[in-house]
Amino acid sequence: MIGIKTVRQGERVAVWDFKGRVEYIDGPRRMILFRKTIESLRQYSAGADEYLSIEFVDGHCEHQRGPTSVWYDPVEHLAIKVMDSLELDSHEAIVVYRRSGEAVQRRVERGPMLFVPQENEWLHEFRWHGADPQTPTHKVPRALSFHKLRVIPDQTYYLVDDVRTSDDALLTVKLMIFFELSDIEKMLDQTHDPIADFINAVTADVVDFAGTRSFEAFKRDTEQLNELESYQNLLSRANRIGYQINKVVYRGYTAGETLQAMHDSAIEARTRLKLDAETEIQAQELADVQLAREAIRAEKRQEMEARQTEHDIHLQRLQHDEEIHQQQEIQHVEEETRRRVNQIELEHQQAKNQEQSRYLGTMREMQIDLTRYLVAQYQNPDRLIRISGDKDPSLHLHEES
Repeated sequence: MIGIKTVRQGERVAVWDFKGRVEYIDGPRRMILFRKTIESLRQYSAGADEYLSIEFVDGHCEHQRGPTSVWYDPVEHLAIKVMDSLELDSHEAIVVYRRSGEAVQRRVERGPMLFVPQENEWLHEFRWHGADPQTPTHKVPRALSFHKLRVIPDQTYYLVDDVRTSDDALLTVKLMIFFELSDIEKMLDQTHDPIADFINAVTADVVDFAGTRSFEAFKRDTEQLNELESYQNLLSRANRIGYQINKVVYRGYTAGETLQAMHDSAIEARTRLKLDAETEIQAQELADVQLAREAIRAEKRQEMEARQTEHDIHLQRLQHDEEIHQQQEIQHVEEETRRRVNQIELEHQQAKNQEQSRYLGTMREMQIDLTRYLVAQYQNPDRLIRISGDKDPSLHLHEES
């Protein structure tokens, strides 16, 4: 049978003859086929973040890092798969196993990197305790399945169930554990599930803590559950498996319905009493503030009255001083007036005396007897005093002007 086949550019085909021999043809090409069959071949391509896993018919396998491409060879290849490279951030690590003859070697690869395993390598798969899909607050075995370890601080939530106090109160304690992977090799050698180890150790610590205390003492001492000293089993186990516990946070507790109802009632009563006490304290403080304000106002009122009294006294003193000053001014003016009047009278009398003296002097020059003149001028005296007696009198005369 004769046929014609066109192989397009970018394609490859395998041409089988009637004897079972194969020839590979790359396009573009046009072929005439006689007693031959043709098989289209697939080209597998891997990007920069991928690799090709090639399985050969002789049983060995090869990995080729991308970017690359390989044509499928039906004679040599059993299968070709395009696989994603494993991206590792700077805070991630993987555990790689490598077969060398009969021996198997283990190593740790840390990011950042794009990891492509060799054909004789495989990754460690971790299967740890994780959150139950049905009840997220509880942990179940093998719930977490992953290859990449986080080597930065991490945390997990856990509820410690069936914790019994010394007076048989049954509690569920809520915790949050902050941890950090510090030694991967020690973790691989000492445990297969660190989360399970944390759960068991912290459960033992909480049971020991509650078992030595009554319910009231447990409530009083819950602050100690935020301190690492209360988790000696957890700290010891974490150190043994290559982990570091940074902090444990106590998130509260839950109890049975009856105990919880009693506890809620007690909380409500305490809250009500506390509110009443705070209300009374606020009322007393308000009264104290009012009294203090009244005292301040009274003190200010007294200060204002004292200042007003002092001001009035000052005004009176100023008024009195002004009156005295005015009287002194009036007296000074009167004295000055009298002085001037006396001065004028004195000057007038002096002028009169001088005039009379000139007049009398002129008369003397005219040979006039001044005595007779003066006697004749004052013949009628202003006052006559006569003294009579038989004996010589003892006379004392005082005349007021």
